[in-house]
Amino acid sequence: MMISPYGFGCIPLTLTDGSPGRAAEFRTMVRYGLVGLANTGVFSLCAWLLSKTGLHYAAYTAIAYAIAIGFSFLANSLFTFRTAERNGRTFVRFVLVTLSLLACVQVIQYVLIDELGVSEIVGIVLGMVFYTGIGYVLNRYWTFRRTDN
Repeated sequence: MMISPYGFGCIPLTLTDGSPGRAAEFRTMVRYGLVGLANTGVFSLCAWLLSKTGLHYAAYTAIAYAIAIGFSFLANSLFTFRTAERNGRTFVRFVLVTLSLLACVQVIQYVLIDELGVSEIVGIVLGMVFYTGIGYVLNRYWTFRRTDN
């Protein structure tokens, strides 16, 4: 998906039709990135602490992911997208986006690294770029879309 002065693909960013302007949208993107960095810290800290409990790595990473997903949902709804709609439907959408993106990233990394021979670091970085970019668009325009009437 290409970012143009007019928005993300078919999603316009104008200053005249009541939608956020480019500067406001950029600030939202920066907040999204900051939440992502904080969420990485939350996951890492939880995984590290839980690893000290004697749990199997599969169990403690699953618990850490669950905690991180909850943190990310709250932080994105309160700080990034600033929406009052923190209900079950919005949370289910958020989890669907998150899990779908994780699955897509696994496929992307497999194809790039195992099938095409791209270096692991390049495959991982490209997966992260995909996850972050598509995640922003899906969360911005579907999960946390404004329903003001």
